Amino acid sequence: MNKTVLFSGAVLMVSLAAAIPGQPQTKSSAIPNFTSAEFGWQTSSGFYFLPIPGKLAPVGQGPVYESGERLGQADNSNLTPWAADRMKANNDLVRHGHRAFSAQSRCWPGGVPGQLVFMAEPVYFIQTPNEVWIVWQRDHLVRRIYLNREHRKSVKPSWFGESVGHYENGELVIDTIGLNDHEYSFVDTFNTPHTKTLHVVERWKIVDGGNALEATVTADDPGAFKQPWSGMVRWEKVNRPIEESACAENNLGYEELLKLHEYPMPVAHEPDF
Repeated sequence: MNKTVLFSGAVLMVSLAAAIPGQPQTKSSAIPNFTSAEFGWQTSSGFYFLPIPGKLAPVGQGPVYESGERLGQADNSNLTPWAADRMKANNDLVRHGHRAFSAQSRCWPGGVPGQLVFMAEPVYFIQTPNEVWIVWQRDHLVRRIYLNREHRKSVKPSWFGESVGHYENGELVIDTIGLNDHEYSFVDTFNTPHTKTLHVVERWKIVDGGNALEATVTADDPGAFKQPWSGMVRWEKVNRPIEESACAENNLGYEELLKLHEYPMPVAHEPDF
């Protein structure tokens, strides 16, 4: 199912168009406007983080297995022994017939920063004086960035963690902690794991005369990486409003096959509130 949302989409677009004028001035008079009633943003840099000159590069893709599946770079020198062992175990699953895990194609959230490199469908933004919402078209996943406040003393772990942000020199700076260390939560599309100590800092800005977005990411997790690493993601403007895209409904009853042979879809047995 992939049809344009009429009522809810219209409400969203009105919110996008109306949010910016009341934005407070914080740390800089230049506040980027990511929102529009006319377009979204589509990842154009590929399904991986691009390296940044002068910074420690992200863990990359390992060899491509004979089945065509991607393997993680389990021998990357920046991985801790725990993370390397996790990646080796995932690679062994692929070598024994499993397909490599892919969060969005299995209806799982991509987490932070892994969700940023989901490139199949566009992303949209809502900006208000107190919050920025990043809304992915796939499953309408929403990540909330709270502006002009500190992290709470006690953060309940979640897929997108707790993100607080501010505007600085024409960029949106986001600081995220409290990320869920679920077995299917990875920092990239190569199944690189993380622990509950993961701390991510992002800097988002508009480039190319308003036709593209760039975000630099720095991930610090002593449990998984010997040193913090940095990468970059780029999005291009796409001229279409948000559409309805529900992952589980698109799988046409294949969920039982996935349970038996690959990875289960997420199921809520009780509400999380």
